[in-house]
Amino acid sequence: MPRIARIIQLLVSLAVAGLFWLIYPGVMVIVATAAGLLYVAASLFALRGSKLATWIALTLSVATAVRTTLAVLRFAGNSFSYLAVNFKGHGGIYRTPYAFLAIAIGAALAVILQVVAARPGRSGGVQS
Repeated sequence: MPRIARIIQLLVSLAVAGLFWLIYPGVMVIVATAAGLLYVAASLFALRGSKLATWIALTLSVATAVRTTLAVLRFAGNSFSYLAVNFKGHGGIYRTPYAFLAIAIGAALAVILQVVAARPGRSGGVQS
């Protein structure tokens, strides 16, 4: 299970780095991409078994889960209808809210799997 959690973590980190290109303009995308690449690197090293990288990746996954959940709630608070695929009273299809939702679910899943795998008596979780 820890390997699956780390693979999910890697996929989420790649999605976060890609999502930054969609939401940040100009120079901000460079700084955001650097942060996203740090997350990708930590996830890769965690997949290879580094304890420090595992903790860094877990911390970044928790931060990602919290921030993207807040973004999903903000979209919902701004009258975005996930069932209608647009904002109420507006036309068009908006994909960005679904990217945030998918990343929030993936990051939360990675965190939950890592925490479950780290229970005492289990090997291979965050402690490995």
